[in-house]
Amino acid sequence: MKVAFVVCEQALMTGVALPLEMFYAASRHRVRHRHQNNLTLQVVGASQTSTLAGGLRIVPDIGFEQADQADLVFVPPLWGTPWPVLQRNQTLQRWLARQYQGGARLAATGTGVGHLAEASLLRGRVATTHWYYLDRFARRYPDIRFEGHHFVTHDEGIYCAGSINSQTDLVLFLIEQTYGKEALALVERQFMHELKRTFSTPYFEPGGAIHHDEGVSLVQSWVRQHLADDITVTALAMLLDQSVRNFSRRFSLATGESPMEYVQRLRLEHARELLRDTNLTVAEVAEVSGYRNPAYFGKIFRQKLSLTPGAYRKVVRSKVFAAG
Repeated sequence: MKVAFVVCEQALMTGVALPLEMFYAASRHRVRHRHQNNLTLQVVGASQTSTLAGGLRIVPDIGFEQADQADLVFVPPLWGTPWPVLQRNQTLQRWLARQYQGGARLAATGTGVGHLAEASLLRGRVATTHWYYLDRFARRYPDIRFEGHHFVTHDEGIYCAGSINSQTDLVLFLIEQTYGKEALALVERQFMHELKRTFSTPYFEPGGAIHHDEGVSLVQSWVRQHLADDITVTALAMLLDQSVRNFSRRFSLATGESPMEYVQRLRLEHARELLRDTNLTVAEVAEVSGYRNPAYFGKIFRQKLSLTPGAYRKVVRSKVFAAG
């Protein structure tokens, strides 16, 4: 797999370095488990040296004209007013168009989405960008369906993230698609314990699937608000006035996981936040996360994260409270 990371003037280095490091960590997990590492990471730019936000200078691995066809391309957000940069980088935009036509998936963050818009890759498609520029982007590109309520959008292989935080969730999703759940868990342990996810867009669930089923989205929202309650597939099906069989098929088709797999994943994510951020006992964390049996909670937690709840708390607390 070839992953390319675009650099250009005014780009935020975080939008390049963070996804690069996360994909590298996932690939190393694959090597440690004796799988072949077929990942190639490449920084691509228009000139020998690109001056990024804050005056940081970076030397790309290769120029746009020499770069091979990629499988996935990351376009970083821009610092400050984006319009002059977007107007001066037609070479980059033409390269993005060629990459997409060649089969690459594109992932742009914040105002970096403007490069895709200038390349005419978003016409008639759904997209998002940083909230501060959203209205101006909508006026400048009226043929694009900008979504102000979604932090991440996807349309035919083009992903848009509104901010660095939502880009991180998107990267995790793409890592799971590429390397599976074990690699995802490893990357989350290395990169995500210090951060509290704020991702709440209804059509994209971190670690789940992108979909456009509003009914399923409503059920997902209900689950997030009732994690501590007893939840059954029957109760969820009743929310949409469907039979259990039809609802389960519809939910799985939209999300790629069964209703109860989804419930369990969210409960474990909630439990991890509580273990990290509160002084609740493990038994209390289990209860408020929807697990009435602490022993069962410990078993499921260990199966998914390869750590007991107590050991997990020690790991994340040591990171969070380490002396600077």
